Amino acid sequence: MNKILASAILGMGVTGAVLILSVAQLFNSPSDTVWKILTAGSAMAFVILAISALTLRRRLDKKTN
Repeated sequence: MNKILASAILGMGVTGAVLILSVAQLFNSPSDTVWKILTAGSAMAFVILAISALTLRRRLDKKTN
């Protein structure tokens, strides 16, 4: 369970970095559609990983108590 939580947090970091890089490219890019899809996909992945990390942390807290 700790490994899953660690991978969710690592995934949040990676998708957050991709989001930071892709948002800057939205303003100066000739191919807007690709960057919009990349940004939307990264945002959805970040949200999913954040929710799973919070859920796993709550489960771990309940197990230890």
